[in-house]
Amino acid sequence: MKWVSIFKYLRTEYGEKIAKIEDTTQRVSFVNNINGNKVRVRFSNKFEDNSMTIEKAVIGKEAGDTAVLTLNGKSQIVLEPNAEIFSDAVDFEVKAGDKLFVDLYLKEKAELSSFCCYWSKGGTEVSFIPGDGTNAGYVITADFINEDPNSKIMSSFMGFDSVQVFADDETKVVAAFGDSITHMSFYTDALYKRICKECPGAVALINAGIGGNRLVDDATFVPEIGKRLVLFGEAGVKRFEKDVFENDEVDAVCALIGINDIMHPLQLEGKTETTSSEAIIEGYKKIIACAHNNGAEIYMGTIMPSWNEQYPAEWLPKFEKTRNEVNAWIRKCEMHDGVIDFDKALRDEKDNTLFQEGCHIGDGLHPNTEGGVKMADTVDLKTIICPRER
Repeated sequence: MKWVSIFKYLRTEYGEKIAKIEDTTQRVSFVNNINGNKVRVRFSNKFEDNSMTIEKAVIGKEAGDTAVLTLNGKSQIVLEPNAEIFSDAVDFEVKAGDKLFVDLYLKEKAELSSFCCYWSKGGTEVSFIPGDGTNAGYVITADFINEDPNSKIMSSFMGFDSVQVFADDETKVVAAFGDSITHMSFYTDALYKRICKECPGAVALINAGIGGNRLVDDATFVPEIGKRLVLFGEAGVKRFEKDVFENDEVDAVCALIGINDIMHPLQLEGKTETTSSEAIIEGYKKIIACAHNNGAEIYMGTIMPSWNEQYPAEWLPKFEKTRNEVNAWIRKCEMHDGVIDFDKALRDEKDNTLFQEGCHIGDGLHPNTEGGVKMADTVDLKTIICPRER
């Protein structure tokens, strides 16, 4: 038996207080795909400089069963600054197909500079209930993020970042690693629905994406505003092992990262060239080696087009030179365990520098729901969930 994450997102660090919540219950709901009879939740106050008090925490099924979560036997949970800690294990039977929820009641005001978030709809659901709404049969959605232009279109939650089930050793875990294309979850939600349908009770999927993340360099420094955009996180080569393998025996990784290494130097840093294809490829070699050292297969996704007509025309040939060199390496390389050719599936047939119309959110870079489905359909599940003998 082993602990398996049936739900996981990474926290986004903003570096300043941007949200507050008080006398409110947060409910996060999601569909489970793993069978087990014990559960635990990892509480998280990562990136915060103040403690957080969770008055009450509950895990439950929409069908009606609930259980109180405790930490060291106490139902009131106090998280110290930057704390990441699992709750006590609780006897609670879950089955594939159950819709679960985690309720956290915060009575005392908490001011936040980080949280977990995603953009897609139809998968994980976040809502807020006034007062102690644990076990309540109703929900009221509410915004708690201050002045964030994306707050109307993304969903955010705090206080925890993952839920685990004590499951059979045969249970497999797939990690999706990458930048905003993974983080936003249009692609991973569609992939998870495929997994639930084709592999009920057998495979868990965790999200290890960070919006704006680069493979080679840490969060981009923007000279125009004189600061680093810390929400983009540390370099993928640095965070890969911790974010993918820290709490799970991961069997396979679906990696898609590198577009921000190509775009950000020109787009945000005022440079005249992209990160070189050689540097990006060296980064790929590092995460491939790390995955193999941890006993996991790794499948590399080709980088999709990123062009937007609002960009200066001179950027396009630079974007495309690096992107095509990187994709050529991914397609021919024998170091990884397989290719997920997202580029081939999502590029415009008449103009390979463009994302397919109707498949992105309007920026020529990020997939929408339809694009996410096409990405998910590109993944060969039978190969990925049956790791070969190395």
